Formats: sequence, structure tokens, C-alpha cells
Amino acid sequence: MTIPEYNARMEKVIKDSQRNEEVMVRLGASALTWIKERVIETGVNAKGQKFKPYSTRPTLAGGKSFRTVKYAAQVLGSKAKRKGFDWVTVNGHRLVVVKGGYKEIRQLQGLQTDHVDFSVTNEMWGDINIISKSSDHQKGTVIIGAKKESEKKKLEGNTKRRGDILDLNPHEIEDLYNGYNLNMLQIFRNNGL
Repeated sequence: MTIPEYNARMEKVIKDSQRNEEVMVRLGASALTWIKERVIETGVNAKGQKFKPYSTRPTLAGGKSFRTVKYAAQVLGSKAKRKGFDWVTVNGHRLVVVKGGYKEIRQLQGLQTDHVDFSVTNEMWGDINIISKSSDHQKGTVIIGAKKESEKKKLEGNTKRRGDILDLNPHEIEDLYNGYNLNMLQIFRNNGL
């Protein structure tokens, strides 16, 4: 290869590597998948620790405390079922006392309680996506977060209570670096270098 051929290929490598958007979106999607799998399936944060367990402190619940009307009716839908609970009135609303706390509310709905997975309706997880813009991706940045205001508030509240949910652990970060480096290596290979 002559020096002019080499220079032409290097210019093409530089040009191709500046089109970083596709690579960054692919890496961001991988990061999001890994985070969701780790948190939802195991309840483990980026530091390798389980999130603080669901509360077992007695709490009050009403119909809206359940993920659907169906579950509220299954638990509280008949006089016989309601008799099994203590009741209080707060600001004119009748609420059931759930002695086992939020953990019991989840159990009553058939949700797992072995670990915190931040998924009652899965609306928050369904809304979390890549929210950065094309200009961010071209600069090598990907931002993951919720899109809808209601889900942003859920994510913010959950993060405030239990710590960063969307952080990557060291192994995931290393995998992303390796993925980025492999993409860059492929650009060189595609240009015969």
C-alpha cells in the first residue's frame, strides 16, 4: 500500500468513525437491556447489592393501591373478603389496614416479593428508553431515562428511596467499552487497515 492509499483509507476511517450515532444507540440499547435484566430478574444494584426489601410495616390501602380493579376486587370485592381486614377512615375514605405492608399488597396481587424489581404495572420499565438526541450520540453520549412525566416521577421516587436504578455495574461498563472498541476495529477492517 502506498502512502497516498494509506492516507485515503485513514481519511475514510476518520469519516466513518465520526458517524458514531448508530454505534452509540446500539451500545445504549445493550446497556438498557442489561440493566433491566439485572434489576428485574435479580433485584441487584450496580454495586452488586440487593435493593432494600419491600416494606413489611403495616400500611393503609384503597382500591387504587392495587395494579388493576380486578385485583382490588379479588382482595376486597366481597363482604366476606373485607371482613378479614381492619378498616379505618381517613379524610372520608375507607382504607384497609394491610398488616404485612407493601410486601403483602404485592403478594395479594400475585407479584413476586423475593427481591425488589420496581415492576407493579411495568409502565415505568416500558417507558424507560434512550432519551438522548442524535447530536448526543454523535459526541459519544447516550442517555437512558423515562420519557413520560408520570414515569419520570416514578423513576425519580424509586431512585430517591432505593438508590440509582439505572447505573451500570463494572462488568457491564467493561462490556460496553469492548463493544465500542470492536466497532472501531471493524471500521479499520472495513477500510483495509
